[in-house]
Amino acid sequence: MAKSIYTYYKERLIEIGGNNKCLYLKSVVRKSAYDIGRIFEGRDGKVAEFVDFLFTARKYPLTLIANSEKKEILENLDIQSKLDKKLKDISVLEPEEQKKAAQKNDKIRREETAHAMELEIGKIKELKREIEDIERETGRYELYIGYPFVFGSIQQGPKRTMIKAPLLLFPVKIELPDENTAEIRFNEAEKVRINPALVFAYAQSKKLNIDNLELEFDDLTSFKSVKAIAEYLGEAHIRIDCSHSKNVYNYDRFKEPDNRGGLSVRYAAVLARFPLSNSIYNDYCLLEKKKLTNDPIEELLTPQSRRIRRLFWKSKKKKPHDENSYNVRMLDYAQSEVVRKVARNGNMVIYGPPGTGKSQTIVNIITDAICKKKKVLVVSQKKAALDVVYNRLGTLNEKAMYLTDETKEKQFFYERCLLAHQKDQIESLVDVAALEREYDDLQGRINTEVHTLETIFDTLNKVRPFGLSLAQMYASSYAIAKNSSEYGIYTNMLENKKIMALDYKAMSDALFVIRSKNLEGLYYNYVQAKEKNPVIDHMREDLDILTLSEVKGKLEDVQKSRKGLFNTAKHPYYRQVLAYYYEIKDGKNLDTIVHMAKRVGKIHDSDAKIREAFLETAAAIESYVAEYDCLHRVLTPDGYLAVIDNILRGNTSYIRHVHDALDNYISMRDVNKLLESLDDTKLGILNFAYETSRSYQNYEEILEKLLILRIYHEVLRYEEECKDELGKTVDFANITSRIEKLKEQQLVIANKICSGKNSREYDALYENAKNNKDFLYQISKKQKYWPIRKTMEVYSDFVLALFPCWLLSPENVSTFLPLIKNMFDIVIFDEASQVFIESTIPTIYRGKNIVVAGDAKQLRPSATFMKRYLGGDPDAQDDYAVQAALEVDSLLDLAVSRYESANLTYHYRSHYQELIAFSNNAFYTGGLRIAPNISRNVGTRPIERYKVPGKWVDRKNVVEAKRVVDLLSEIAKTRKNRETIGIITFNSEQQTCIADMLDKEAAKNPEFRSFLVEETHRKENGEDVSLFIKNLENVQGDERDIIIFSIGYAPNELGRVYTNFGSLSAEGGENRLNVAITRAKTKIIVVTSIEPEDLKVDTSKNLGPKLLAKYLLYVRAVAAGNQNEVSAILSELHSEPQRPEGVTGIASVTDQMKERLEKLGYVVDTNLGSSAGKISLAVYSPKKDRYLVGVELDLDAYATSDSVLERDVYRPRFLESRGWTLLRVWCRDFWLSPAKVIRSIVSAIEKAEKAK
Repeated sequence: MAKSIYTYYKERLIEIGGNNKCLYLKSVVRKSAYDIGRIFEGRDGKVAEFVDFLFTARKYPLTLIANSEKKEILENLDIQSKLDKKLKDISVLEPEEQKKAAQKNDKIRREETAHAMELEIGKIKELKREIEDIERETGRYELYIGYPFVFGSIQQGPKRTMIKAPLLLFPVKIELPDENTAEIRFNEAEKVRINPALVFAYAQSKKLNIDNLELEFDDLTSFKSVKAIAEYLGEAHIRIDCSHSKNVYNYDRFKEPDNRGGLSVRYAAVLARFPLSNSIYNDYCLLEKKKLTNDPIEELLTPQSRRIRRLFWKSKKKKPHDENSYNVRMLDYAQSEVVRKVARNGNMVIYGPPGTGKSQTIVNIITDAICKKKKVLVVSQKKAALDVVYNRLGTLNEKAMYLTDETKEKQFFYERCLLAHQKDQIESLVDVAALEREYDDLQGRINTEVHTLETIFDTLNKVRPFGLSLAQMYASSYAIAKNSSEYGIYTNMLENKKIMALDYKAMSDALFVIRSKNLEGLYYNYVQAKEKNPVIDHMREDLDILTLSEVKGKLEDVQKSRKGLFNTAKHPYYRQVLAYYYEIKDGKNLDTIVHMAKRVGKIHDSDAKIREAFLETAAAIESYVAEYDCLHRVLTPDGYLAVIDNILRGNTSYIRHVHDALDNYISMRDVNKLLESLDDTKLGILNFAYETSRSYQNYEEILEKLLILRIYHEVLRYEEECKDELGKTVDFANITSRIEKLKEQQLVIANKICSGKNSREYDALYENAKNNKDFLYQISKKQKYWPIRKTMEVYSDFVLALFPCWLLSPENVSTFLPLIKNMFDIVIFDEASQVFIESTIPTIYRGKNIVVAGDAKQLRPSATFMKRYLGGDPDAQDDYAVQAALEVDSLLDLAVSRYESANLTYHYRSHYQELIAFSNNAFYTGGLRIAPNISRNVGTRPIERYKVPGKWVDRKNVVEAKRVVDLLSEIAKTRKNRETIGIITFNSEQQTCIADMLDKEAAKNPEFRSFLVEETHRKENGEDVSLFIKNLENVQGDERDIIIFSIGYAPNELGRVYTNFGSLSAEGGENRLNVAITRAKTKIIVVTSIEPEDLKVDTSKNLGPKLLAKYLLYVRAVAAGNQNEVSAILSELHSEPQRPEGVTGIASVTDQMKERLEKLGYVVDTNLGSSAGKISLAVYSPKKDRYLVGVELDLDAYATSDSVLERDVYRPRFLESRGWTLLRVWCRDFWLSPAKVIRSIVSAIEKAEKAK
């Protein structure tokens, strides 16, 4: 029988299984645990102090390692046995050698003992760093001393679970007073616990009710001993055999437990991270037992056909939504569209690439929901992500409950509830209805202004019947003076009905063919040749070369032998005879000739006389032209008659025409066939140009300007027709300014609505609730607080009215909140690519709609902070929907195929486009909107590269680590704006190596130590901006001003470059690189021991190593200022589409403005930027290394987006926020007066120079 998907997901959590360290600590692993028994075993006094420290929760610290206890510690570590192997036996040496050997032995002894102590301190340092890193990531500080341990096994269903679990968990913190001392101090924020995971597992095994069993204590003085604890548990039927011991033992001393059953105490003590909670697991038990589900879960996990049917009926029942979006922070267009779509659609996926303002968007989704009386839950496993959202809420975070640890924050929770209760009773006096009317009025005024912008857009961009928009027409033509040469062409064009009937496409296509096939020259020469040589028109078709050659030779012979001219005076009727003779001589009689001659020639002589004259003339002609009979072979009858006529009349030039026609027959025939294949449009254009022209130069000018003039005519038409709408462009700057001011006013009002509406809701609820006094009593208590979850079970209506927004990790959702269906209107998952799907289902059950925010190009889930079981029955017959849901790891992976999606596209993090360009091209196909650099960065580079002669030994590079420390020291001394700093490595060993070197530098340099301490704990505006040292696995969500990379890879001892890239070479490993290289805001510094070419990645199966090699090439090119190479690398990753050329071939408006400004001495760049929506033109000041003004051409702006607000309001605001001064230039204005436009740009430049 197939298991439910809840069962699969529950098993993956295994918080109550064999891989949970709270139940089974297999061994003491460096970095995550430290065995105290190794250094305390056999030291009776120290053990007694240790136990007293634990049971009394002593206020002052306990020393673990110190020089004063070196002797005892080294004895426990058995350092002497190591020394015995290295020290020389001096007793066998000669006296003169004994002294040297003794000195050498002393040196070895000092070095080995120092190394041993340093190694122990190093282990504790690593554990401290790991715990603190996890606290930064999750908000949970989970360092405990586990003492003593319980070994054995318990029955769980058909299987026995092996137990090696701490019985008691003592919360502590590690302190390092100096380089040689390690201490532990009680963590007073938490209580001592009897291991709840152990108790829960035992109770579940024995089906015990432990609801009333107290497991948390301020101290254990009331118990006095471990045996007393065991007896206390025994009273609850939890049986643990316990004997007394005054010692603490090395953990490895104890053998693996057997599976015969029963639990017994082992006196070991381990300092380690023990994750305690299993609340998600408990939620699954309820979901599975009661078969609970809701719409978002069904949409995620059910087959498509059922999902479509459910969505159809859901849409039928859907209530109309409030079209207004109540934003409290200014958004860009993509962000505002996301907020609007979430309000309209419900379940959504938000793609948020690095630095695109995902947190800002989430804040506005929250406030919009609160203004509409909705409850919102924001969920992330990354504490940093929740920190950012909470702080970005500003004063409205008073409406948000943000909890990370119940033990620490229970009192905080109740104090906040009481404070909010008192404050809301005052704020409920706000007239929310009046504020909403004011907000609606502002929105109406915005809509009016937007309508004006839309009118301008429609007027300029609506494609007219001619086939172009008016904006395109302005950009593709120019105003014509009446005294110009173009005006004459224009007036002739107006009289040509065929030309005036053509639309843009027909005309431009025809002209394109004419130019591309060089038809203009062919046509002109062809017509010219025919005009000069009338014989050409009378040549027969399909003559072969042999015929042409024979006729030409015969004709030359005739010309040589010909003597005298035909006597036309003697034969006055020769023309009439000639005209009809050859038509009727074959079989027709002479009477017909006479009759026709009389009729046509109006001859009145007698028929006999005419007959005689005709016969005589015909005979004379036939005799004279007999030698020209060869012309029949090449000329048409009409052509032949015309040639003979001219020969008879003595016009010898016609013989030259014949010769010329024969010589050029092949080329003229080919041209003729080509021209005959042309349609009427092309022939009409060529014919118009020829007939209108005065010379070939003029002919070319007409063809070049014909389309421009045709467009000019259309412009004149619409200038008159749309003058009112076009006149609105004069007010464009004022319109956009008014929209900005109205939106700023809306932000203020939305803040008030968000605060006031929520307060009124709470006030009404409190006044009418019967249990209001009970709630007030609970939140007013100063001790014996209820668990937060219990309070939420009883008083959730009150608490959610006070705090309509909650921010929690998935684990804390299940810890703090009861499992109530649709408890929240919206559940937002942030950094959803990093959360396992099984961690989210209980949270999703608590929401009517879910929003999944993340980036598929960033890190996938990692089990760094949780254990995960992926086993199952391979033969289970699951339906395909269950299989599909189980095949994906993250919530984002599953949600993308189930919910609608929207993209955030404007990139804010990187102050220089070089910092994000590689990622944009390699991972986002150039889709991010990035502001061009405001300067050319003369004298500085956003990316710096340092090559060092490092070696790769034991998976680390000491030389690189030393260079990183030096760079950090240098930055500490030279930074001007207290830039924040992060260090990223490509493996954990290099991470540890750098951390150790920083500690050593701090130990010998007090100034650097002060800097390090300050930076390591630095916060700004409630957000963690501390110095971090992380590897690729856990840097997502962080950003710093300066990021230092230690690449690490280098030649090993044999000179070979190490090419095992670890997780980077796994499937999807390139996402780790993407995360790492997008963390910097102002600078990236790369420390490397290799050239990019040293990495042999051609055979790499996956993309990660290849992109790393490519990125190192990019870094080298940027650092060297090699812009051509940078462009080539980026183009290889993703080629930007070519900008369309002007429709008429004239220089673009941008190029014309550039030329005019450069003539005035300005330095001008065009098409700035490396992403969608470039700046048309920018004027640069070499003196200030800054672009003074950016010019945005309306035609270019309109190509960036279909949205009026995005083009005209949001995008300019985005660029201005990055330091740009923008000026909108209209193609129409340049069409009317280029000089005036240039003057306005110059004025803006001069103003900018004075302002900056």
